Amino acid sequence: MRKILTLVLAAGLFAALPPTHSQQARTAGDAAGVRGAIEAIRPIPSLLLSPKEHDCVAHTISCGQTVTSQITNHDCSTGGDTNWLFDIWFFQGVAGQTITATMSSNDFDPFLILFSPEPDVELVAEDDNSGGGFTARIVHTLDQTAPDWSLTATPLESFITGSYTLSLQCSSQPPPPPPPPPPGPTCPNGFFSDPSYPDFCFRVNIHNNAGVVPGVREPDCIDETVCVSGALPGRSEVFVRIIGPRPNGFLWPTIVRFTPSRVVTDIRQLSTGEQQTYDLPIVPPGVDDLSGLQDRTGFLP
Repeated sequence: MRKILTLVLAAGLFAALPPTHSQQARTAGDAAGVRGAIEAIRPIPSLLLSPKEHDCVAHTISCGQTVTSQITNHDCSTGGDTNWLFDIWFFQGVAGQTITATMSSNDFDPFLILFSPEPDVELVAEDDNSGGGFTARIVHTLDQTAPDWSLTATPLESFITGSYTLSLQCSSQPPPPPPPPPPGPTCPNGFFSDPSYPDFCFRVNIHNNAGVVPGVREPDCIDETVCVSGALPGRSEVFVRIIGPRPNGFLWPTIVRFTPSRVVTDIRQLSTGEQQTYDLPIVPPGVDDLSGLQDRTGFLP
């Protein structure tokens, strides 16, 4: 399916400019330039194209390529009394890439326009002589990846034909984003973590008549508390909290138990590697006080 390209002219682009290279002085009323926008790429002819719209074809150019072409009376054109002739060059662009498009000619003063891809197709940049003399140059960093970025190559004045050279240079494809930082230290074997205290690992062993029972973290617990079950899953026997920093500058590990069995709790701080062990001895028969503990110089934040 052939593609037809539509240009919309904006008169009055240029204020009065001094004569250059034997050209006559331009005025705003001359509309001596093309500041257009590709309105659409359609499979049907546009009323703004000349009767020779069947010769209005899409060209392609690649990064690193230089092409030589011609503006002729059979090219895309706006038609009418101000008949600007132009070529459209599509190229693949990558977001973050900086392109340098250069158009030069010995036959006319080149004018170069860069348009964004569909669906917006907006004028992004334009240039007449920033490349020096009769050389148009656009340097622009692309903001999206698309195969239909386009360059409009046209003489600065209407009804002009001739040969020109167009080159497209592109910076290297932007480097991929840096990999995520390596994971921080993790809990050693036998320890478990708890979302309430991401800088700490816990290991709880409950010593009873059956031997040593590794404590299991219970997922359902009160806020800022590590609940640990032992012989009976789902029934928490040990509660651990880390309070602070307190006025003395320390974090205070606090352990409460609901079992007369001996409880040995190891707490390891990941950021410092420091580890503390707390041993709550067995409660003798007939004693109702299930002692706990609080270490007021346990860890520094």
